[in-house]
Amino acid sequence: MNELLTKLFSLRTLHPGDAGVALEWARPIPAWGWLLVLAAAGVIATLGYRRLEALPVRRFVLGTLRALALVLVVVMISGPRLAKTEETVEKDWVVVLADRSESMLVRDVQGKAREEQLRAGVERARSVLESLEPKRNILWLGFDSRAFDLGGDGADLGKPSGTRTLIGSSLEQALRRVAAKPVSGIVLLSDGRSADEPPRALVRQLQARQIPVFGVPLGSDVPPAHVAVKRITAPSVAFVGDFVPVTVDLDAIGSAASLRGAKIDLVDEATGKIIDSRPIPEPSEGKEQSAARTLTLLTRPGTAEEARWIVRPVLPDGAGAPGETHDSTVRLRVVDRPIRVAFFDGYPRWEYRYLKNLLLRERSIRSSALVLSSDRKYLQEGTDPLATIPRTPEEWQPFDVIVMGDVRSELFSTEQLTQIRDLVANKGAGLLWIGGPNATPQTWRETPLADLLPFSFDDAQSAPRTFAENVLASPTAAADRLGLMKLGEEPSEGWPQSLSDPQAGWNAFRYAQLIEPRSLKPAAEVVALATPVSASMGSAASKPLVITMRYGAGRVMYVGTDEVWRWRYGRGETLPERFWLPLVRLLARESLSRSGQAAILEASPERALVDQPVQVSLRLIDQSLLGSRPESIAVRVRSNSPESPQEQTLTLRPTPGAGEDKVGNGLYSASWTFSEAGDYTFRPADTALTGLGISAGVEVRDRDDELREPAADHAALEALSKATGGKIIAVEDLRQLADALPNRQVRTAGATTFETLWDKPIVWTILLVLLCLEWIGRRLVRLA
Repeated sequence: MNELLTKLFSLRTLHPGDAGVALEWARPIPAWGWLLVLAAAGVIATLGYRRLEALPVRRFVLGTLRALALVLVVVMISGPRLAKTEETVEKDWVVVLADRSESMLVRDVQGKAREEQLRAGVERARSVLESLEPKRNILWLGFDSRAFDLGGDGADLGKPSGTRTLIGSSLEQALRRVAAKPVSGIVLLSDGRSADEPPRALVRQLQARQIPVFGVPLGSDVPPAHVAVKRITAPSVAFVGDFVPVTVDLDAIGSAASLRGAKIDLVDEATGKIIDSRPIPEPSEGKEQSAARTLTLLTRPGTAEEARWIVRPVLPDGAGAPGETHDSTVRLRVVDRPIRVAFFDGYPRWEYRYLKNLLLRERSIRSSALVLSSDRKYLQEGTDPLATIPRTPEEWQPFDVIVMGDVRSELFSTEQLTQIRDLVANKGAGLLWIGGPNATPQTWRETPLADLLPFSFDDAQSAPRTFAENVLASPTAAADRLGLMKLGEEPSEGWPQSLSDPQAGWNAFRYAQLIEPRSLKPAAEVVALATPVSASMGSAASKPLVITMRYGAGRVMYVGTDEVWRWRYGRGETLPERFWLPLVRLLARESLSRSGQAAILEASPERALVDQPVQVSLRLIDQSLLGSRPESIAVRVRSNSPESPQEQTLTLRPTPGAGEDKVGNGLYSASWTFSEAGDYTFRPADTALTGLGISAGVEVRDRDDELREPAADHAALEALSKATGGKIIAVEDLRQLADALPNRQVRTAGATTFETLWDKPIVWTILLVLLCLEWIGRRLVRLA
């Protein structure tokens, strides 16, 4: 048909049926105009032959020929023509954003990683994506904290290594890549977890440009089992035979089912043997929780060595986030030398006798015991008897622990008490108080050692109050963290339930000081509580019984009863020994860690977050350094990364100490805030300290570290998709993408080519034929 029309009209440039060729009018007449033309032609034809005396058929034929001729003339006047407009089509864009953060390594998709799920889904939909390319431009971008090119057709996604995910920021950067271009949609392949939310301005921009976001959720809606070690606290030095606590602060995420069987192992690096293990507490059944937990692993080294232990989180069936359940190393120097203890008491009470004998029997302890009376008569006992109370700092120097029983403060000179205080504050010695009814603590309130008591006195209080009835002891969480109160047959058994049985009788203390919690000093920690036998454990009636407190470089411990010996009834020395020896060993470790060192440099916390202040302290121990009393000490801060070796300087200032001497305690400190994640080292910059080899390390991590909370957030993806007019597409159904994407192509009109039809021979021929036929008809009816 089109070929016939081309021949009839002798068309040269444009042909009917060709793409873009359309019929149009040079002088177009609207539809109602054509109705008028037809009506006028009919009226003119009717009027012209109304009075003709001829058969009606003849009049109708002649009128029709005239009407057709008139209509044809109007058609020719309106200028029919073929037109073709050259059109430019700009293909629209499809932006594919693939999550390349470390959360893609989380294995929560039937034992497979989200990365495997992503790659499998892209491969299944590759044929569909390739079919889009002739009609659309596809831009492949990866993103973590920023958007970046993946290049090509997405075949090489690269390794997911981003430590931070910012979906909002990445979407803004992606939109800038396709600014002023037609975009049919953004395909967001992600688990939805982001440190930022898409801002409202971004959502409004997507809505205004009619760009839908098609979220493709990765991972599982159920949070995976995940354990992140935040901090490890352990002594750096210990004695052979010590119960060494390794306290692990961790974040555990997951449901009760996913965390069932998760544990923390303490492994000897040299042998691979598991030294201790603790299960991670499960949340309530049916609930998903992200909570901080603290577990204490316990070990007892038997030989002198430079030990290296590994803290290893173990998840059930290997589920979780790789890279976050990493191993952490603990270093410990184990020393095999006796602990030196000086024990002073005011009279040979039962607690003194049993504790003195216990120290004598313990081969790892060298003890010196003195019973002091007001008439200056001494009872000298122990493995290394003292002839008299030490009078100089040099005579106090050998002792790791000082035990003060129920002895009056007047039996010591002010200088001796000051020397004991300095031994604890500067050398790291331990001070163990054992309260009693006669002298401790009331006679010590106005002495230099008053600052070393972990509680304050009431102004109207002349002697400590006591419980009106028998009490039972029970440990607190601090005891577990410090490795104390492990009185069971095995250290892992903890506190025997028999010691908390109110019906037993033998386990109750008849004398215990009543210390109000409000009187405790800010740095004090309660290790054990005393509870009346008529009250419930942990109730308001429970009061502090064993209290510890850091003081300078050392530690003090206060025991508010002298009746631990009662636990011997029918059970021998086992329970008192397990009570007292860990206390003595804990106090002695502080002095051991500082023995032979001229200065101590510490940073706390050792694992910090970006923008979290880190306290840096340097304590001068050597007297030659203390004598110089510098106004400040410079410390260099250096990143361990070879890519950023620049150093910065931190100035430490003197920190006033407790007691009468408010300066010159040798402690300098300052705080430092890190702006970037990484491993950093502090080292002294002063000439006098650079040769000591002291340093402190800090591991700094981003606040929104990718694997701190690896649970997927599919709800966020769905909300973003809904707000922009898109929808959620399962990764298995990516083939549906072709049907879901709207057409956003832009067509631009160019030059138009015309070919007129009214002047073609065929048109004039038709007009002449119509006129001739009418003329012949008129002749036949004798009108012409």
